[in-house]
Amino acid sequence: MAKSRLEQMRDQAAKALSAAPPADRFARAQALVERQPNGFAEKRPQEPVDGDAVPAAASATQAGVANLGVGELARSGSKEPFFEEIDIELIDENPYNARRLYRPERVHELAGEIRADGQLVPGLATIRKGRRVLAGGHYRLRALKAAGKTRMKLMIHPDLTDQQLYQISYKENAEREQQSALDNALAWKSLMDEGIYPSESAISEATGMSLPNVNKTMSILKLSDGILEIVKERPEPFALSTLYQLSLLERVAGTTVAAAMATRVKDEVAVCRDVEEARARYENKPARKQKETSRQHKLLGPDGTPLGVLKDWDSGKVTFEILLQDPAKRQALVEELKMKFASGEAKALVE
Repeated sequence: MAKSRLEQMRDQAAKALSAAPPADRFARAQALVERQPNGFAEKRPQEPVDGDAVPAAASATQAGVANLGVGELARSGSKEPFFEEIDIELIDENPYNARRLYRPERVHELAGEIRADGQLVPGLATIRKGRRVLAGGHYRLRALKAAGKTRMKLMIHPDLTDQQLYQISYKENAEREQQSALDNALAWKSLMDEGIYPSESAISEATGMSLPNVNKTMSILKLSDGILEIVKERPEPFALSTLYQLSLLERVAGTTVAAAMATRVKDEVAVCRDVEEARARYENKPARKQKETSRQHKLLGPDGTPLGVLKDWDSGKVTFEILLQDPAKRQALVEELKMKFASGEAKALVE
């Protein structure tokens, strides 16, 4: 017996889903979206199944998946990805998003494109507690809001795990506009703090980045808050190597020097080599001579009244300060010192 169109579509979806894990479906979906930019095909009537009418739904597929509609999926308990267009108010951002910094100029640029052409590429999301949680598409969400739109097109992957939410967003950003090193550091710290990944080694395995580079990325967070704020203003010039050298520079030269260099990098006046050379200069700078501590002796008058203080150092330096209100006594002391250190007695004292 010939299969109905709905059965054929379901077979196609099952075949597509068995070929790759959820995190790898994005690349296949993107290729299909490029061939069908709107993300939705013409709606066609569906054939009845077991006497029940199936709601009409878009038959477009980004991963060979039929869009059965939200109500139909809820009744069938399907775990297959599907498309929908939903109110933005029902969408939550990815709590494990790989990107933490967004360029306002990019949001406004994308908003202009959406005003002109509409949303050409659906976002990726899952469902949690009846709400849609974005896995990818946060720039699009911000741009839709900036463009005054109230609905967003989504491809829904039911039951994504926390790790998959991160992995999909990381992969999507890498293929579109890669997140900065600071994005990664902030996201990875949050993921480890919440136990999504137990260690930097697990982050390395999930992202495909070498463990030493993961270690360097996490060291960015040792920068002082003021320097991190400079980086957030314009993260593009701050490659991982630049930020790593900046953290080393702050360690040896202090926050003021490192902040000035960070500003130069932000303004594209300096690059990584400049930061590295500055750090090397401070590392090779001779250590400051340790400040000596003096020994102090109080000077008292005949009646025990404090007159001043005498100080001497191990280096041989001797000073004293004395306050004599009586002009005659003051002048007499000055004359006595002059005579003492202008005579052979002073020479003997020195020798």
